[in-house]
Amino acid sequence: MPDLITAKALAKAIRDQREGQRYDIIDSRVPGLELRVKPRGVRWSMRCRLHGDRKRYDLGPAVAGDQDIGGLSIDGARSRAARIAEMVRAGHNPATYLAATAAGVSIETQRRVEAERPKPSWTWETSVESFLADVMRTNRPDTHRDYRGKLRVPELGRFAGRQVAGITRNEMASAIAAVHSRGAEVMSEGMVRVIKRLWSWLSEAVRQDATSVADGVMIKLAAPARTRSEIGEEAFDPDAEAGDAPPEIEIGRALALARLGCLPDRIGLGIQLLIGTVQRRRAVTGANRWRFRSYAEVNSECAWYIPPYFRKSGTKRGTRSHLVPCVAWVSDVVERLDRMSDFEGSEGWLFPAGASNKSKRQHAEAGLLNDWIGAMPGVGWSPHGVRYAFASYGERDLGFAPSEAKLILDHMEGVEPTDVTGQFYSSDPKIGRKRSMMRAWTDWCDDWCNRAIRENPALRDRDLMSDEIRRVRYRRGSDDEAA
Repeated sequence: MPDLITAKALAKAIRDQREGQRYDIIDSRVPGLELRVKPRGVRWSMRCRLHGDRKRYDLGPAVAGDQDIGGLSIDGARSRAARIAEMVRAGHNPATYLAATAAGVSIETQRRVEAERPKPSWTWETSVESFLADVMRTNRPDTHRDYRGKLRVPELGRFAGRQVAGITRNEMASAIAAVHSRGAEVMSEGMVRVIKRLWSWLSEAVRQDATSVADGVMIKLAAPARTRSEIGEEAFDPDAEAGDAPPEIEIGRALALARLGCLPDRIGLGIQLLIGTVQRRRAVTGANRWRFRSYAEVNSECAWYIPPYFRKSGTKRGTRSHLVPCVAWVSDVVERLDRMSDFEGSEGWLFPAGASNKSKRQHAEAGLLNDWIGAMPGVGWSPHGVRYAFASYGERDLGFAPSEAKLILDHMEGVEPTDVTGQFYSSDPKIGRKRSMMRAWTDWCDDWCNRAIRENPALRDRDLMSDEIRRVRYRRGSDDEAA
């Protein structure tokens, strides 16, 4: 209970302290003021609430009498406590005021001393490693790989050993400009995005006291403008006119080889599933048999409900699935993969993780198909190329409206695989349009597969193609070891 602290009470407290006693006396005159008796001394303290948090501030040692010599008298303690109470009511931290009174200088002098004192911070190396570790924890491996590459360019080596609190926006802009000047203009723009994210992370409240990075330091950081390039300045390149879409004949070759039997069964079927559904490689290698549904109302097809995790920025897409119709020969591919995954312990993964997998991931990693596609003779596209082809050739050859390919590619709609009836699947206009688009696409792929075989009959020779693919893969492995 609060009690009025008197000279008699103070004198007793000093005697009790010498005897090793320990207790607190709460002053009834100034709320929050306390006289704390401990074996090592008798001191004044002030308890109050600053920005909603309970704080205790030490005011200094208590002394008997009415002079503040060597400590604070009762009146001196009450005066200082009242000043602190006034400051916290106004939302001001009294720490600087208390430091000034302890040093016997003005608040202005103390503020200047504190401003000149080096603030705690992290080195550039510690900041980057800690940030990348958090990115690995909260984002996908591809995001971590992208950020790591952009934070480890040689031009950022100038900050080695530097405290991040002392790195200015202009210094960082100079490093970005150096990357831009060597022709890596797209890289410099990507670096701006990642560095802004790094500085925002460093200034978050949970670590700002440790890094001393102020809010918004890099908010106006920007890369130099791209070098002007007028259409017509470059030599005409017919292949470039198709954009990022691979040549049609290469998609036909890849499909022919995937069907030929010259690849491991799962790989060949996986490449067919990739081409036939035009989904991202992560969705394909992470496909699970329980995400495919068949309906009695429709024959020779099934519906693939792709969960949000396998979409780009999946965590921002909600909890519902993206539906992709698997029609014509794609449905047969799904059925064959389903049979291959029908064994105890598979957990239903169409592409289960191999024995060498050291992660907690139960399905194959996203790059499973890349090397096999790269080893195919006459095929020069990556797994993402088939998505460009679907959008580009779909508008040109298959009657897709501008941007209509997003129905299949963009994953914007959401449905639940557990409560969708066959009537919905067969009658919903949007699903109906998806099914017609995928039928047109699979027919187009079949046509180019046949053209590729007519152009190169060797695509019918399983042994020849198997030897060629394995030779390229073996040679590539030897080259990597030699490097």
